[in-house]
Amino acid sequence: MDKFKKIDYLKYGTPRQQLAFQELNSLGIMKDLASYQPLLAGTIPIDIDLPESDLDIVCTCEDPIAFAQL
Repeated sequence: MDKFKKIDYLKYGTPRQQLAFQELNSLGIMKDLASYQPLLAGTIPIDIDLPESDLDIVCTCEDPIAFAQL
């Protein structure tokens, strides 16, 4: 289960997972959210996605105002 804590496994996955990895890295989203312990969730990371599936990122947050400003 530790493999899901970072998104590196996506670069060796399905074509859609590889695209997700490239997009998330190019946008720097996971780095920007690092202090909130981001975790990629949803159907794409576990390879049960549908054409309309999106990417979900779950975070921990103790200060919702600071999080919203980020």
